[in-house]
Parts: sequence; structure tokens; C-alpha cells
Amino acid sequence: MKAKHIIRMLALLVAGTGLSACTDWMYDDRSGCEHGVWLSFKYDYNLQRADMIEHVGSVGVFVYDEEGHYVTSFVQPDMRQAEPYRMYFDLPEGRYRFIALADQHEYENLEALPGGMYLQDEPEAGDLMEDFSVMLKHIHVGDDWGIVDHERNPLDTLWYAISDESLYVPAEGYAYDTLSLIRDTKSISVSLREIDEPDRIDVDDYSFTVTHRNLLLNCNPGRADMVADPSAVVAVYTPYATWNTTDEPSSRTEAGRTAHADFMTARLYANDADNQAKLTVRHRESERTVIEADLCNLIGQLRNYDETQRYTLQEFLDRGYDFRLTFFLKGGKWQYTDVSIGILGWSKRIQNVSLD
Repeated sequence: MKAKHIIRMLALLVAGTGLSACTDWMYDDRSGCEHGVWLSFKYDYNLQRADMIEHVGSVGVFVYDEEGHYVTSFVQPDMRQAEPYRMYFDLPEGRYRFIALADQHEYENLEALPGGMYLQDEPEAGDLMEDFSVMLKHIHVGDDWGIVDHERNPLDTLWYAISDESLYVPAEGYAYDTLSLIRDTKSISVSLREIDEPDRIDVDDYSFTVTHRNLLLNCNPGRADMVADPSAVVAVYTPYATWNTTDEPSSRTEAGRTAHADFMTARLYANDADNQAKLTVRHRESERTVIEADLCNLIGQLRNYDETQRYTLQEFLDRGYDFRLTFFLKGGKWQYTDVSIGILGWSKRIQNVSLD
């Protein structure tokens, strides 16, 4: 079941749980229901180190007992309603843990949105927390490869959170908890420029792919972590948009054209030598590989711009989500790369030889 439909699935699950009338958490009047859970959300796990929860629209919460068995689910179709960025729901006395999946859109707008999507199996009573998983929709190519089916549109933006510890819900009175969301979906913009003949480059002359074993996201209880399944097929990402632009001369570049390719991918995993996130650019006519680069290594070169708090490479990749890479070619050969990140304005020029 795709993530943009998870909200609908959760609404049906809540309707069938047989919980008390106090589960009517969409309304403010809770007379006689002075117990239950208030679950708040924040999104400060980013490079800006600011709470950007306003990016989030709908949220679904999966509830597990203290032993890690699935109990029930709840949904907030629009987190910007009367109780912004927190949910109320009723649970019997006990200890519980939560998994949250969030989308940037409001529920009423999800159905009309085209593009790639996440699939999620409907959990059943008693299912284990570690068996919870989300998968990108893809088309199998042989046994080991899966082309992500994005229909020339951006992927759904997915956030997730997993509670660090179980929460005690009393028989009377409220319990409170806060989940810190992590953005799973990454935007990667790739640009090509030719140094010798800057006006001759054309995006249609090249094919662009990103490959990474990250189709399947498995849930591991702990620090809100999703880990790649080493037995899963390799995801093949193609650009959802390609185009050329004509550039004015600057202090760093001559006038000419730039070829662009925009990707969206799931989480990037840095610490697995057998599962590099690889960007490949090939010249169609000559069938020559122009660029073959380790994305995590390239993007990680920007970490020295965070002078106040250093991150591991994996944390840097998890906190960031808008990466931009401009590759400069000379006679069709990769010479150097400008790497930058989103609105922060961090950038760095990297010689190709330094990446070997």
C-alpha cells in the first residue's frame, strides 16, 4: 500500500479497533476522557538545526506494546489543524512505543498527486516492530535491480520517527511524548558543463543514473533509525526532470550551456563499502562513462562548513536533503566538481584526482 494512501489505511484501522469514544481526537471536547496520549512532533534533525515542522502535512502513527507487538494506528490528516503538530489519542493503561510516517501534503490533496511513491504493508495485530518496513515502488529488472517508478515526477517526501523508549500511559491522566522526525527523501541536482566548448553540451547527449541498495527501509528500534536491507535489490534512480540552461559569463565560468538532471532518492547510506550510492553519467553516442562517483563521498566534502558542531558522515547525510553537484568536463573528461547544499550556501570545489 503506497505511503500517500497510508493515511486512508490508518483511518480504516482506527474505525475498526473498537476503542472508546475518547478516540474521537479530531475534536476539542474530551469531557470524561481525561486520560490518553498527547504526542507532539518536531523536525529539527536537519543542518539548519531549526524546527521546520511546518514542512510536514499529514502524519500516521503505528502503536506497539512494550514487547514490540503491533496494537493499533492513528492518523492526523493535517498537522496544521487546531492542535498544531501534536495528536491526541486514547490507549488502555500500559507501556507503548510509536513509529510515525509523515508526508508533506494534506490528506485531501494526496490522491491527486502524481509521481513516485512509497509502499507499506498493512501491519496486523501482534506483528513485531522490527518487521515494519517501507518500500519504494519499482519495476524489477532481473533478480538484483529495481528501477524506481517515478513517472517523471518527484517522489513523495517521507519523514519517519521511532520512539527511543516506551511511554507509560496511566489509567487516569495524560501521558506526553515528542517524536523527532527525520527526512528520508533526498533531492540531488546534477549539472554538467564543458570547459573547452561550453556552448555545445546538451543534456540529451547523456544518460544519468543513481544506484543504491535503499529500496527497502526496515525499522530498527533505537535512535529513529532505518537501515538498508543487504538482501534487497539495488534501486536504480533516473532523473525525474532534465533540461538545458544558457548561462551568462561569471568570474568562474564562461558563457555557455549547462545540462541539468534532477533526482529524488531514499536515504543515502555512507558506511557500507559494498553498497555505495553511485552516480553514473554516460555519453549516449560513444557509450563512454563520463562520470562514476561515490555520492556520499562527494557530498561529505561539505562537512567542514559546519564549524560549530561536527557530524559523522552518516548524520550529515541524514540531516541534509537538498544536494547540488556541478561537474566540469574538459574534452568530455571529468575534471572537477562544485558541491553545494540547499539554502545554506555552502559550496566546495573538488578536483577529480582527489577523489580517487
